[in-house]
Parts: sequence; structure tokens; C-alpha cells
Amino acid sequence: MAIFKAEYRANFSDTDAAGIIHFSTIFFWVEATEEALYRQLKLPFLKSDGNKLMGFPRVRVECDYLAPIYREDLVVIELSPRELGDKKIIWNFKAKVGEKEVANGALTTVYAWREGQGPMSAALVPLETKTTFENFFKV
Repeated sequence: MAIFKAEYRANFSDTDAAGIIHFSTIFFWVEATEEALYRQLKLPFLKSDGNKLMGFPRVRVECDYLAPIYREDLVVIELSPRELGDKKIIWNFKAKVGEKEVANGALTTVYAWREGQGPMSAALVPLETKTTFENFFKV
């Protein structure tokens, strides 16, 4: 299976008083990596059609922190699908500094739409999106 990668530098604003990144920084990087994947594959990350908004809201996230990430560390986020379901996508992710894995986890998204300011409703993942991911990741 293929892996999508993106690289980030741990900046001062990402860290706490000890110079270690704040735990939430990983989630920002994972989400930015996911958006970069959509951009590279020319898929809509968020789509609006008149008053209707469609996309992949996050419904679950988990992360195990294996080692600290310090300011100025160069961090690679690796993203791969655990599940390309009919209504949801579960992404596995790893964070590495050099060859050392410093964190790993999963992000669950569901495809949903909303009319105006109404409630979100789950829907089927668009076939083009699912097929593009299957071809890219060779699953």
C-alpha cells in the first residue's frame, strides 16, 4: 500500500514552556496532510453547491505519543487509509522525526452534507473520491 507524506517544521508557536510540541499540534499536521492529499489528487476537500455544504467532518481521533517532538524538529506525517468505507474513511497516521516514529494514531471522518445552517446528515462517499483513493493507495 502506498503512503502519502508531508513535512512540517516544529515552530516556537507549536511548543509549550518546555520546548516540546503541544499534543494538539499533531492533529493540525494530520489534517493539513489530509488536505494536501486531496489537493494533490484534485479532489474537493470541502464542496458547496448553492446552500448545500458537503465534506468529511471528523468524528473520532486517537493518538499515541511515543517520544517528544522539539522546536525545530523536522516532522514527517505519513497518511494511509485503514478503511475506505461507504460513508466513512479511517486514516492511519504516523509522525516521524528522521527514522524515529514519535507518534501514531487514526482519524475517522464521515462524508456528510448540510443544507444552510441545518443539521449534518451522513451520505455515501462520492464514488470518484473512493476510486481515486483506492487507485492512489493501491488498495
